[in-house]
Amino acid sequence: MNKKAEEFKAYVEETHPQTFTIEEIPDDAYETVVFRSFAEVRGNRLPLVVILDTSIYAMIRILVVPRAVRNQNREELLEMLNRYNKKYKTCKYYLDDEENLVLDTCILCGEEKIDGDLVYAMFRVLLQELEDHYPELMKIVWE
Repeated sequence: MNKKAEEFKAYVEETHPQTFTIEEIPDDAYETVVFRSFAEVRGNRLPLVVILDTSIYAMIRILVVPRAVRNQNREELLEMLNRYNKKYKTCKYYLDDEENLVLDTCILCGEEKIDGDLVYAMFRVLLQELEDHYPELMKIVWE
């Protein structure tokens, strides 16, 4: 396990035990470790991961809506995501290759250091973002 992941694991065990399951990616050049959990947004449990490797970055990723593109909503959904992405510095929405709606944020940290308090502060920022916009997003997804 890379040093950043070890540090975050220790932080989680001390402050929020049993929050994450941990998966080390085998044979990965960046020694990637994925911490898996869920974010509670308006009564829905959304998959959340923290991705830590030997780079200077840490990623927080939330799967907002699986298979979000339905019927004729693609253009309207992309326009909304683009509007959000122009407005927010802290996070970005996108459709992945399977057309899942994803919310990402990137945290700069050292190759071996991570600030667990900062990660949890970013969780709060992302959850507030989702609380504010989840109904609007879901309206487009389900139309």
